[in-house]
Amino acid sequence: MERKMTIPLYFILVLILTSCSGTAFKDKAAPREQYNYAMDLYNKNKFFKAQMAFQRLIYSFPGQTYIDTAQYYLGMSFYNMKNYPEAVGEFRRLLSAYPSSAFADDAQFQAAMSFYDQSPSYYHDQFETLEAIDEFSMFLTRYPRSSLKGEAQEKLNRLYDKLAKKLYKNGELYLKMHDYEPALIYFEQVRDNYPNTEWARYAFYKTGEAMRKQGRISDALETFQNFVMAFPDHKLSRKARDEISELQSLISGG
Repeated sequence: MERKMTIPLYFILVLILTSCSGTAFKDKAAPREQYNYAMDLYNKNKFFKAQMAFQRLIYSFPGQTYIDTAQYYLGMSFYNMKNYPEAVGEFRRLLSAYPSSAFADDAQFQAAMSFYDQSPSYYHDQFETLEAIDEFSMFLTRYPRSSLKGEAQEKLNRLYDKLAKKLYKNGELYLKMHDYEPALIYFEQVRDNYPNTEWARYAFYKTGEAMRKQGRISDALETFQNFVMAFPDHKLSRKARDEISELQSLISGG
């Protein structure tokens, strides 16, 4: 008969205590030592362990002067693990609890980045894009002197460009379908809402094209003339000038 091996209970307890000794020690360590331990984990890209260490520190020693720093790096731990909803929650918690923290502008910026990194291609729903725009706009309003201001504006411009492209592509689709009124509405939205984007220039030109195909010859001529005046060196200006010549010929009956 085969004999079954049994492991004494005390031996199992020794194994458990030995394997957990590092964590148990950190739990009993002084706040500064726990902070250094959490930062060391973070700097070694051990974000999951860092997240747990920062949480333990924050909940155990909420009154320490460096807890706002720990709160920020807790958010960054989630961010680096691409756990964006949790990251946003932690950054907002820092902004609420420590509005005067030296990390306040960083936290607002990273909350915006958490949505920015989720922003999809232009042809998808743009919920995250709009959220990122709100967060970056809030950042620029609250922290106009932050060293991150330039990067925030650059990200914001990219988000505006994506929304402009979405509207432009919708207008272009209707233009190809010979459905000119909705095409003109979309082109107008691009020009009105995102005038500083390249898509606004394309929409300007396509507005003239849609009008011409509608038979609105005078309106199309004026649009192309205005386009050439506004953007004489644009790559579409030559085509606009050709359109002007043709339309002038039609009007004169030549």
